[in-house]
Amino acid sequence: MADGEAEQRFERIYAAYHRQVYAYFRRRTDPADAQECAADTFLLAWRRLDRVPDGEGTLPWLYASGRRVLSNHFRASRRLGRLVSRLAGLAPPDPPCPETVVLRNEADQEVLAALDRLPAADRELLRLAVWEEVPREQLAEVLGCSAHAVSQRLHRATGRLAGHLPAAGHRPGEAAPPETQRGIAG
Repeated sequence: MADGEAEQRFERIYAAYHRQVYAYFRRRTDPADAQECAADTFLLAWRRLDRVPDGEGTLPWLYASGRRVLSNHFRASRRLGRLVSRLAGLAPPDPPCPETVVLRNEADQEVLAALDRLPAADRELLRLAVWEEVPREQLAEVLGCSAHAVSQRLHRATGRLAGHLPAAGHRPGEAAPPETQRGIAG
């Protein structure tokens, strides 16, 4: 691909998906880190432009790359925190999660508390399926498995989330929080 064509393709990808990629990171970290991670994801897309699929495969590729960028970012943050702690003799502060920054209603608080009790893989799967509204076929691409496996994982993760709702303050007989009603099971 000629340089001009590559640049135009990248600009189209960036214009089409920057908002979604930034939102993905913003839901998982603070604004400054979200911007940095989004920039790193698009830098990776630029460097590997020949590997970025066209059409419907582009966003799943960006999400899959973003997951790795975010993992690397969190590992680097933990290393830096440990270093600062050793140097300053202080315990590293817990990084603020987006949920603590945004005011939520009681039902949201219950779901977030239950979500925090899940394993990291379940949390990420539910966030991609519900918050990012990634279809199962694209989730399969992001996670490197079949759509059937995604359905099974979602079913199990949703069941585990429902099991944690009472401990998070949700009382039986109340309407289920919206996050558990939307397209997770279907």
